[in-house]
Amino acid sequence: MNKKAVAVLGFGKTGQAVLEFLLAKDPRASLILFNDGEISDRERREYFAQRGVRFLSGAGSFAELARCRRVIMSPGFDGKHPRFEALRRGGAEVISEIEYAFRQVKARIIAVSGSNGKSTTVSLIQHLLQAGGRKSRLAGNIGMPLIAEVETIAAGSLVVLELSSFQLEEIVTFRPEVAVLLNITPDHLDRYPSMAEYTAAKFRLFENQKPSDCMVLNADDPLLRNGAKMGRGKAYWFSASRVQARGAYVKDHDLVLNMGQAQETISLRHNPLRGVHNLENIMAAALACREVGLAAAEIESALGGFRGLPHRMEEAGKIGRVEFINDSKATNVDAALKSITSIDGNLVVILGGKDKGSDFSVLERPLRERARRVLLLGQAAPLLAAQLSGLGKERLIQVEDLEEAVAQGYELLAPSGGVVLLAPACASFDMFSNFEHRGDVFKQEVLRLRLRVGKNG
Repeated sequence: MNKKAVAVLGFGKTGQAVLEFLLAKDPRASLILFNDGEISDRERREYFAQRGVRFLSGAGSFAELARCRRVIMSPGFDGKHPRFEALRRGGAEVISEIEYAFRQVKARIIAVSGSNGKSTTVSLIQHLLQAGGRKSRLAGNIGMPLIAEVETIAAGSLVVLELSSFQLEEIVTFRPEVAVLLNITPDHLDRYPSMAEYTAAKFRLFENQKPSDCMVLNADDPLLRNGAKMGRGKAYWFSASRVQARGAYVKDHDLVLNMGQAQETISLRHNPLRGVHNLENIMAAALACREVGLAAAEIESALGGFRGLPHRMEEAGKIGRVEFINDSKATNVDAALKSITSIDGNLVVILGGKDKGSDFSVLERPLRERARRVLLLGQAAPLLAAQLSGLGKERLIQVEDLEEAVAQGYELLAPSGGVVLLAPACASFDMFSNFEHRGDVFKQEVLRLRLRVGKNG
């Protein structure tokens, strides 16, 4: 191995996309793929090995990467880990896939980050741009990695990127023309030692912007109010609770835009998304699209045609007077809180999964005010029961699986009607492969119950 070699970390979707790009640029490139564990996909491994990629795995071989000139990381790797210091001391440049892809692309970038709402917001931005006839591409933490798209992205076109804090950790020159930060709430505290470090990773979104660029921020989030000083771009603020002199706010059934010129309004009468948090996502998307040239009338015209994303306040079916809502993507406490508070009337909430170091006690008050029962599921169920003990034992019910949760929720609400909400406030990896899998199982159980009720009725 020598200083001409490039190492790629991780053999998932991102790592393989980086390998494909590097080999397309230079089929004879000296490439190393490092993975912490053994690679189970032998067919894909053999495919790249035959093209000259050398494979390394395990802690013992990691130090060899210090002899590479560049190390390109997939998001699952933590560049703050002490083992990366040896690589940097050895002269290797350690960067994220997003940083490397940014160096290859000549497009205008709209980048969106935040603890919650990223996928809905980038998908809405993409929908609005395409409906308005603009050339744009959606990539990043949703869909395909950016590096997989760069060869087909025309210079000067638009790229809409969803970015996690992990992807922002190892940037160097990455600079979006429009940077949207939706919110910062406790999340991933199993990876970050403190909220300060998690917040710092999010704010890297702004660090390379110029005064001509723009920041779109949530005025109702105190962490964003304090941290916006870190950016140099012009700031637009959005708020669901108060008027903004520069940015967006809600008045009656309208979204009001103040972009520094004449005030504009966008009707929300045909808003397809429920919940205050989705009003925030709509405002952020409207500001981003208006900044890159979409007219307010074009935004209003296209908004009603957006159908939202699966597993995000998704209607999962109705049995009699009982409605089921799938918000499996609510993988942290703040997301679950917003889901719970967006529903009025009789409510049964399903919580639980794999804990990420969260404080569930903040859910106690809204659950007391809104939920008839709380069904606790998965690895975090005992912790949830302890932190929500103020609700009383009669309101907390532990269930084995989603089949039992769906059946219990229906039984509790069938006489009077109401909503059974899956808003786990936890990761899914204790029982499911991902949040999509969890949401799909929930929907399947609703369908199965509806068929059983129909036969019995």
